Amino acid sequence: MSGRARSAGPRGICGLLAMVVLVVVSGCVAPAFDSGAFHRNAVHALDSAVGETRTAALVLRQHLSGRIMRPYADTVVTNSEEALGPVQASFGSVDPPTRADDNLRDDVGGLLSDAGDALAAARIALRTHDARGMRKSVGELGSLADRMEQLSERLS
Repeated sequence: MSGRARSAGPRGICGLLAMVVLVVVSGCVAPAFDSGAFHRNAVHALDSAVGETRTAALVLRQHLSGRIMRPYADTVVTNSEEALGPVQASFGSVDPPTRADDNLRDDVGGLLSDAGDALAAARIALRTHDARGMRKSVGELGSLADRMEQLSERLS
């Protein structure tokens, strides 16, 4: 063999690309191993969402009372909204292991989606200086956090 490296050629590159795509796509949706694992995944997702919604509600209350400035409140609310996205994606990418777990997936997914919508509404109200909208967001975020916390406790 000579000292020169061989080129993979078009067939080798296409084969490698196909393997990479297969690995990436196969990791997109995974089943939970059992109902217990699925429930634990739901609890972790709910707990994360509770933290983000309560944080945003607290910051909005502090901003409305004049204790913190809008740029800081905007950063925190935006970060909470952005942090919820991966939580939704992670939970949504796990298939329920049994048909009996379909309702749980719908319940948790619905709450996570509602939390994302409420965080977006809070961000918009904050950026448009809409005090009434911010007060409404505080209530919605608190209510959602309570509902998510109750479901998490029932599953724990």
